[in-house]
Amino acid sequence: QKGFPAPKATKTGTTIVGIIYADGVILGADTRATENTVVSDKNCQKIHYLAGNMYCCGAGTAADTEMTTQTVA
Repeated sequence: QKGFPAPKATKTGTTIVGIIYADGVILGADTRATENTVVSDKNCQKIHYLAGNMYCCGAGTAADTEMTTQTVA
């Protein structure tokens, strides 16, 4: 078997995806904020603009991501 063992998946109930390709980067995220099995916010931004080509993404860390974005931006 080649390569390395895949890391164990962790389920937080939310999703962020980043894809790097030849001409750039694509970021995608759902908009749900959850607390255990309860959806606490159906329209939560998880991709935050910081500067011209800099974004901050966070899933499972809504308050921390928001504070970091406000501090840096």
